[in-house]
Amino acid sequence: MPPTRQSTADPASLTLQKNDLEKAIAELVVEYEVIADQSRTTLDPGSKTRLEIRKKQLLGQIQEKEQLLGALEQQKQDINRHILSFDEALPKIDFREARRIIHRVVDDLQINEGGAALFLLQQSRRMAGDLLLLALSDVLSSGRATPIYYEVAFSPATGGADQATFLKSMGRYLGVELTDNPNVDVSVIRTTLCDALREHSTVVIQLTNWDAVGRQNQHELMQWLLETFWQPLVDELEYVLEEWNARVIFVIVANRPLTEDCQKLPCFCTVDAFDSRSILEIPLTHWTEKDIRIWLASHFRLSKPQAKTWAKQIYDESDGDPNLIRQALQDYFEQLLASQT
Repeated sequence: MPPTRQSTADPASLTLQKNDLEKAIAELVVEYEVIADQSRTTLDPGSKTRLEIRKKQLLGQIQEKEQLLGALEQQKQDINRHILSFDEALPKIDFREARRIIHRVVDDLQINEGGAALFLLQQSRRMAGDLLLLALSDVLSSGRATPIYYEVAFSPATGGADQATFLKSMGRYLGVELTDNPNVDVSVIRTTLCDALREHSTVVIQLTNWDAVGRQNQHELMQWLLETFWQPLVDELEYVLEEWNARVIFVIVANRPLTEDCQKLPCFCTVDAFDSRSILEIPLTHWTEKDIRIWLASHFRLSKPQAKTWAKQIYDESDGDPNLIRQALQDYFEQLLASQT
């Protein structure tokens, strides 16, 4: 069975211990300096001997606490490195079909020396879509300059979930001052975006929380995004590609399935018939017991029986739900690391 949860130091507790040690060292140093000054100025041989003995004791205590402090700092670095390793490794647990689609599209864009793609993620929060976005970022960053991200967050807290919100966010990123005419604004934003592209540059527009649009408004807004922003942008990009190798990736992130009328729009494509002017959905699927077992075996020195046993328990706890599996692996992670040392 997976290792039992134990009380282990976390970065916060290590910081508190580190602060206590630093204060203790500072107090010992002050006492050492006082004793050293007294030893230099005393004329009494007996007092001088006692003071020198105390100096050595204080010096030993300081050195001991400095060693403990160094060990704590190393432990904190190790924990931070392990956490980073976990965050980097977890997106590799599944998404095989999604990765295949992403790689195929990105490879096509590379072969064509640039281009555009519009991806859709549905049920993202439930199916750990944020991990797939990390995987997408890895693919886009491979062998090229770091992609530039423009994140448009649809939410009442950020001003709404409509055409005006989208234009305001994009205008802020691109330094476009909006007018009272949305048609003029969207045209200027498209042109400014294309003008900003340079050789080997990648721009990623990530529209998050699509569901805030409201189910009654999805069809209209999706149609506007496609017909007024995206498809004309793809057309303008053709002129950029005559001179520059550039990519524009648009990702729409929804936490629920799109409405029926939205899904019936004639704007969806498949990877086998990829069309940069259309929407390509990236599938998010449940994780299998085998997915968990392969991931465990890939990242820890486990025997097949160990990996099989742990994977079965984690899968049984979660029924393949990505977020529950993710939480289980996070709960076991420190113990899994400890078992390797």
